Amino acid sequence: MNDLRSAFDAVTAAELHQSSRIKWTLYGPDVLPAWVADMDFPVAPAIRQAVQALVERNDLGYHAVPLSPELRETFVSRMAERFSWQVDPRSVWPLVNVVQGLDASILLHTKPGQGVIVQTPIYPPFLAAVEHSERRLVENPLVRGASRFEIDFDQLEASIDDDTRLFMLCNPHNPTGRAFERSELLQLGEIVLRHDLIVVSDEIHGDLVYAGHEHVPFASLSPELAERTITLTAATKAFNIAGLPIAFAVFGSQELKQPFRKLPPHVLGHGGILDDAATLAAWTDGQAWLDAVLSYLAENRQRVIAFFSERFPGVRLLPPDATYLAWLDFQELDLPGNPREFFLERGRVALSPGSDFGSQGERCARLNFATSKNILEAILERMAKALES
Repeated sequence: MNDLRSAFDAVTAAELHQSSRIKWTLYGPDVLPAWVADMDFPVAPAIRQAVQALVERNDLGYHAVPLSPELRETFVSRMAERFSWQVDPRSVWPLVNVVQGLDASILLHTKPGQGVIVQTPIYPPFLAAVEHSERRLVENPLVRGASRFEIDFDQLEASIDDDTRLFMLCNPHNPTGRAFERSELLQLGEIVLRHDLIVVSDEIHGDLVYAGHEHVPFASLSPELAERTITLTAATKAFNIAGLPIAFAVFGSQELKQPFRKLPPHVLGHGGILDDAATLAAWTDGQAWLDAVLSYLAENRQRVIAFFSERFPGVRLLPPDATYLAWLDFQELDLPGNPREFFLERGRVALSPGSDFGSQGERCARLNFATSKNILEAILERMAKALES
């Protein structure tokens, strides 16, 4: 693990500015990016070796599609081992990415004008999926509590009408970092059953949960809830391989799966041979790397919390249970303009604009702290200088 930590520490901004990652190429070389949810760390050695092996033996032709039996079995085993979730192998469907699963689920399981519930602030593709499909957005805003964001169950119940069809869950939640507890999910499940809702659960951050918290797959709560849940997940977020796109949908019933089966076989697509190999390597030989990453992220998380608590207590930050994202609320500081523009112009730091996550995010921004300690410190100091100027 020490070797891995040394590799994480060794990452420099100069090196990353030479990469092709959009995170580091969208802005000029004088900007430190902390926006898109992409880690700056080198990938797991097992993933690098698996991809290199294919290239070195010129093994880039057609492969077992749409999903190799070995990868399917590995997925099922990992869900059982990591989350005590028993998945029927026949229920696993390959996708290119989780966002594709969001879009397809809405299009195939709702009609134009029907209500789709999202818990704002929310990962922007959730909002886009509802808007572009001409469905009706039903917001269930998370409520800021003393130490974490909470689900407003009374507001949720009141917002559901007879034409509300689908609930889009993000757990762990992006951008607040909540890993919802079993009791919360069970209470949510009661509402889902009472109103006969379909649940589409984005669980791509499930492997990125900090000590003291756990990821509970929504479909694992009960057979009744599983039957109405489409779970979307991937290895790409936790193992930092977003450029090798492959994801998985798990259907809790044949009724949920059937509309997908009726599509022409290549409409949704699937991963390629490199994507397959990288994911298989991640899930079979990448756990030591992931453990090291989580340890490193936990320290970065604490540094971000301490920085704002000690130097800028007016910036409201509730510690994330999961993810490597910090949701920063600058409302009390009364910054000129929106926070994203403020820090980009005055600090040359690029954050994700809070307004992209819903209307209540206008005075907020999302900070990605998955980088080396030196880069993180530089980001925080630039933000401090902007706030003090």
